[in-house]
Amino acid sequence: MITVIIPARMASSRYPGKPLERIMGIPMVEHVRRRALMAAGVDMVAVATCDVSIKDVVEAYGGIAVMTRDTHERCTDRVEEAMQRLPGDIVVMVQGDEPLLVPDAITQVIQPLLDDSGLDVVNMLSPLESVEDYANPNIVKAVCDRRGNVIYLTRASVPFFRKQEVVPVYRQTGIMAFRASFLPQFSALPETALENAESIDMLRLIEHGICIRGVVVNYTTVGVDRPADVAVVESLLQNNSVQRELFERSMKMVKGVL
Repeated sequence: MITVIIPARMASSRYPGKPLERIMGIPMVEHVRRRALMAAGVDMVAVATCDVSIKDVVEAYGGIAVMTRDTHERCTDRVEEAMQRLPGDIVVMVQGDEPLLVPDAITQVIQPLLDDSGLDVVNMLSPLESVEDYANPNIVKAVCDRRGNVIYLTRASVPFFRKQEVVPVYRQTGIMAFRASFLPQFSALPETALENAESIDMLRLIEHGICIRGVVVNYTTVGVDRPADVAVVESLLQNNSVQRELFERSMKMVKGVL
């Protein structure tokens, strides 16, 4: 069984109240929930939150919401708590600030876990588009080895180009997949210095020697990190043919059914 969990909270340090920010008249978290429901192979979609206001909105639209503690510093820990009360063998975490989620991304990030029984964690990666992306600390950059496993994640500009080379560096997206049985092990691992320094929870796994497989998609993901990003998302929903079609499909969903 494949379950999608969308962690969301109102107390974002960079953008308080972000999950309920309205985009084309619909709360952002609801855009994400509807997109996740469109993904092939998904059996359940739920929002994990510590805020009654988010729970109420999700349920008003016919969705499933699970209340979690308000002490979680990392999204993965919130997902792990939610999965204590939900079924699922594979869990896909989709950040609540990904209103332009392409449903096929969920299908793609699941596939390595279906193909390799020894793998526990997959991160979806997408291209960096500009020099500004490299310098943007809100964008987590990922570098991989030749087998596609993530070597490091950082908010810094990497690599330092002492010599100009074409180096594949990617954007870590807010889409990750885990074996449900692995999540308690993840949460039980001691936090690490790099994880806390960069505020990137996947670094905990790298420091503990756990493999993270990267799945690179050929389209750029656009998350909402600040209020100005809402206008960018709305423009894409109106003017990008793929995004417009997905938005129109999502608007036809009633009580979580296409």
